[in-house]
Amino acid sequence: MCSSTFLKEGDVLMAKTGATYMSPSSTKEKATQTQQHSYTLTSFLQSFILVAFISVSVLEFSQWLPFVIPGVATAAIQTYIPAWYQYDDKNTKFDNTPWTYNTDYLLTAVMSVLAIICLRQTSPDSPTKNRASLKLRLYSASLLICYGISTLAGAWAHQHFTSVASLNTMKFRVFWCVCVGNVSFASCYMGLIGREVQKVFGVKGVPLGPWWFWPVYGSYMAAACFLGYISFKRPACDIFIAGITQFPSTFYCLIALGLRKWPSLSSSRAKKTKDSPIDLVRLSYRIMFYIGFIGNAPLLPMYPLLVQYSGMSLAGINTLLHSWLMVMWGMQGISLIHLCKAMSSYELKTSKD
Repeated sequence: MCSSTFLKEGDVLMAKTGATYMSPSSTKEKATQTQQHSYTLTSFLQSFILVAFISVSVLEFSQWLPFVIPGVATAAIQTYIPAWYQYDDKNTKFDNTPWTYNTDYLLTAVMSVLAIICLRQTSPDSPTKNRASLKLRLYSASLLICYGISTLAGAWAHQHFTSVASLNTMKFRVFWCVCVGNVSFASCYMGLIGREVQKVFGVKGVPLGPWWFWPVYGSYMAAACFLGYISFKRPACDIFIAGITQFPSTFYCLIALGLRKWPSLSSSRAKKTKDSPIDLVRLSYRIMFYIGFIGNAPLLPMYPLLVQYSGMSLAGINTLLHSWLMVMWGMQGISLIHLCKAMSSYELKTSKD
């Protein structure tokens, strides 16, 4: 009776003073939540500082690299002349021949078809089982659409802006920002593809990172393009500098798919069972993935050498480069289609078991 009275008096006293009683378990939960919030904030700040550092460093690196490649530096100095979207008769060269813009239009058509095929790599019997492959399909299609929009804007610019005076208009700047900006922002989708590949197919020790890391990186590069930081007297040079900025996301894709132990083709396990979607990814498509993503690197030293020393016309150079892009981007598209199909096929298989 005394203890009951004591508790009631204690409750009244707590009510009057506004004090709140917390059990030991509640205190522990609150401390855990506070610790989790602190960890989340710390992780966010670390990732933000990292993406800011990488973005600034890579942009500066892209402006420096062409001038230090052995055997290319002299040609690069003559070719990569900053413009900030201000062009002149002396240094500006911009091809307007059908070979240039028609091959651009062809690239747009092929990239659009590959993007549609990527999106269609779903399980035919059970659409609700395709959630696992949805992000990879969307990111892959978005990357290919970026390529397609870039070449479409480039084709239109090559076809319709036929004088230096027309290049100094706001209309050309908008078209060329769309062209180069999509190449710059493509790093976003490359990184997200690498992240998704790492999440599903990847290896231990490779960080996944927050989803917003690559969109921030791609947005920074696109903003640099819009502000004129990636602008040269020969507008085609802009594309190559934008291409250099893709190397972090490119290598992330290669590492995510490449640094892992693959099932042996001769093993009975590989022949009889498919325990994960990675077992459905064939060697030929993996090689195509690696070559497609790294294969455009030789274009960087090749372009100034072709311009300055080959004696080829701009139409011939552009046709050669566009043909190269067709092969490499096509390999990217075909290998990504296979990855999407592998993930969707695995979902279909597990849904039947």
